[in-house]
Amino acid sequence: MSYNNRRHRPIIPSCGLHEDEWHDSIEPGEASASSFPLEVFPTAIRHIIESLHEYENFHLDFTAASILTVFAAAMGNTWSVRFMTGWVSRPIIYMVLVGSPSCGKTPPLQQAVAPLLKLDGEYDYVYCKEMEAYRRWERMSAKQREKHSFPEEMKMPQRKCHVVVDPTVEAMIAAMRDNPRGVLIYKDEIDSLLSNFNRYNGSDESYFLSLFSGTPFKYSRKSNNEHIFLSNPYCSIIGSTQPGRLSEQFGGKRLVNGFSSRFLKVYPEINEMPSWSDAIMPYKILEEWESIIRKAVSINPPIDQEGKANSIELTFSRDAKQRVIQWKDEVNNKAYSETESDAVRALCGKLETYLIRFCLIIQVMHSICGESAMDEIELKSAELATKLTEYFRNMESRITPEIDTGMLDNRFTELLGNLRDSFTTSEAVRESLKLGISESSVKRFLRDGGRGFIKKESHGRYRKI
Repeated sequence: MSYNNRRHRPIIPSCGLHEDEWHDSIEPGEASASSFPLEVFPTAIRHIIESLHEYENFHLDFTAASILTVFAAAMGNTWSVRFMTGWVSRPIIYMVLVGSPSCGKTPPLQQAVAPLLKLDGEYDYVYCKEMEAYRRWERMSAKQREKHSFPEEMKMPQRKCHVVVDPTVEAMIAAMRDNPRGVLIYKDEIDSLLSNFNRYNGSDESYFLSLFSGTPFKYSRKSNNEHIFLSNPYCSIIGSTQPGRLSEQFGGKRLVNGFSSRFLKVYPEINEMPSWSDAIMPYKILEEWESIIRKAVSINPPIDQEGKANSIELTFSRDAKQRVIQWKDEVNNKAYSETESDAVRALCGKLETYLIRFCLIIQVMHSICGESAMDEIELKSAELATKLTEYFRNMESRITPEIDTGMLDNRFTELLGNLRDSFTTSEAVRESLKLGISESSVKRFLRDGGRGFIKKESHGRYRKI
């Protein structure tokens, strides 16, 4: 696949933070190394994604998905969008980058999250100073506090952060309590998060099912009799995994209960390791990404008369709302009615949720970068959001065979365990039906040599190797 070389172009940032604008960009329909619809991004962010591909050989899909998720996390609870009277949505994203080992998933993810981690480092410095002052206050008597101009009462400082790396539900909920704006769970290997579910109790997975909607919920810790109420929980998730782990992580009941469809999955075709280059990327490109994130984070929500923070709520323009309704009627409803698969129908439902969220993220993203207003969802944002939604639908169609294959492999392993060392086709079919494997699938399995575990002895008879 070709990609235009722009190493000698001038680096001129454009995100509404500088006067000049950079206009040299791949136009929609032009040759590209990625199927991700890069036109959803404003010029400045698209420039960053393309530059990381050009200089660092980052895969465009992985970089774009990572940047989309991190920007949404920077928005957090500050923005929301109302599509209907009772439907208010926040930019919550669950994202998984899927690829074979050493295909280049981690570097784009690390680069995208870097500005939020840098902010967290700055917050930690302030937190340590505040804790030091608090500990001094604790050790003082009332007279000493008065002498050193310390207040009579002092609250223990709370640790401010944007990123949570501890995979436990308890740590995540405590972080959301201390950070009403919201947090991003960042796990390079997402298995460390998903495999931790239900280790201590049976409700961990249900919390993430609930958190996806952003609706209020309560959490109780019996260990210290603490009760946490989150009125507007915000938690996005990003991590990576390998194709061979998909069936374990997103198969089975997670495929039909809506858990799998809550996770957007990026699984581009990659057949070789990323190449190395001796070109040096101008540092201004990474500075630009940090500036965009800092600008998004610096915008605070309005405070009501009771001192509570309210989100900046956008509504849809008439044209934008009509475009979204058209997509639902002509595309999503059609996909739903033409399948009998519960997994596909669950995906259709979650894509509608994501479409509205994409509209909000795209509108705010373009506004932060000085390319749009921030008073309503415009038609352009709705158009771009539908393209992005269909991209993820297509990605899911690539993921499903991997999940099915993994689930099938597990059942075939069980099938071979149930059969004698030497067995007939009819015996294999009889046992396979007990495991939910179709007759055609088991015959294909036998014909193909059982993944190298069996050999054909004679017509209709096989032996395990």
